[in-house]
Amino acid sequence: MLDSAKPRKRWAVDRQQLLILVAAAVMLGSFTLFVLVPKHGQLSRLNHAVEQERRQLSQRVSASHEGVFVTARIPMLRKGCAAMDRRLPTEPRVAEFLEMLHDCLAETPEVTHEVARSGSPWGGSAPAVPLRLCLSGPFEAVYRGLAGVERIERLNRFRHVRICAAETPGHVVAEAELLIYYLPADAPENEAGGTETATRDARSTPAGASEGEAS
Repeated sequence: MLDSAKPRKRWAVDRQQLLILVAAAVMLGSFTLFVLVPKHGQLSRLNHAVEQERRQLSQRVSASHEGVFVTARIPMLRKGCAAMDRRLPTEPRVAEFLEMLHDCLAETPEVTHEVARSGSPWGGSAPAVPLRLCLSGPFEAVYRGLAGVERIERLNRFRHVRICAAETPGHVVAEAELLIYYLPADAPENEAGGTETATRDARSTPAGASEGEAS
């Protein structure tokens, strides 16, 4: 009797432990299914939202830095555009150049100068207006005058420079062809403007030349 009862008691204990394990597994499964999984989904969505906000904030900060950089460079760009417009304008502006030339050579009163047109304007990708410049005076003064012309805020180039002795002792005569460059017309719509520019150039050149000759 005692021997037959022992297995039943051991089996009852094992079944109780099995029930406890099953109950614990059910509780853990339920906790995982109904608590951890929804929380994990919420945390994943929250993490995605935080990453998206962080990306947008980073883009805004970068754009702000770039905006500050561009804003700081705007005055420099404006100065550069103004300097480029003075050095290489979109039209010949011969009268303006003659005025600059007169002011430049006025710093050397020992030199007398004459300016005249030297042929028709150059076309192509680098259009220019040719002028004939004649300087006479002491050699050092003529040299300073030519150096001053090179420093004028306008893109120009000397061609065929010739220096010879003058009748006055110690004086020389310098003759040179001076090219004044300007930007070409970009589109056909500027053809009328180019014609007006050429007409205005033709009208203003004799007056400027006579002014240079008078000086």
